[in-house]
Amino acid sequence: GFGSQNILNNFISGLILMLERPVRAQDVVEVDGSHGVIQKIGPRSTHIRSTDGRHIVVPNSFFLESNVVNWTLSDDFMRSKVSVGVIYGSPTRLVKQLIEEVVAAEPRVLNEPQPKVIFDAFGDNSLNFDVYFWVEARSPMAMNEVQSRIRFAIDDVFREHNLVIAFPQTDVHMDTVAPLEIRLLGDAEKAADKPEPPSEPS
Repeated sequence: GFGSQNILNNFISGLILMLERPVRAQDVVEVDGSHGVIQKIGPRSTHIRSTDGRHIVVPNSFFLESNVVNWTLSDDFMRSKVSVGVIYGSPTRLVKQLIEEVVAAEPRVLNEPQPKVIFDAFGDNSLNFDVYFWVEARSPMAMNEVQSRIRFAIDDVFREHNLVIAFPQTDVHMDTVAPLEIRLLGDAEKAADKPEPPSEPS
């Protein structure tokens, strides 16, 4: 009885998917954190080929009962973001200008909507910038390739202008009553400070 109910539920869900078309064959979807392309919508289940080549069989009722991200429902446009942080003291106006030039030179980035560079935050170790842009792509991998090229280009142009990409670092401040004594030991003093090895029992 429960098995028949499950089969009937998936069958009716398949009919609803075919009529309402919230997902279609060749749509790029995200299901439970996995991205893939819908290969076929059957009477009871939907076949998805993931980006790493796996075939995922999903019950049709899942698409009506769960949150499913359809990346290409209405069009192939996706918005993406690339973040970069530069060290304190960097010329922020120049950083913004260079990022805009890099994104404008990427052929896969759309001119409309126009890319936006945001000075996001004064971070603990860096001045953080985000650039938002739109790309016409049918898969997350295609988006990742565009992001990778932009990161390579940002790194190259920053090197040309002697701009340093920040990395985590910590400043240690020592508050003492008296000045710290610092000594440089010579070889003879180092040898004298070494403990003598224990003597072997006779």
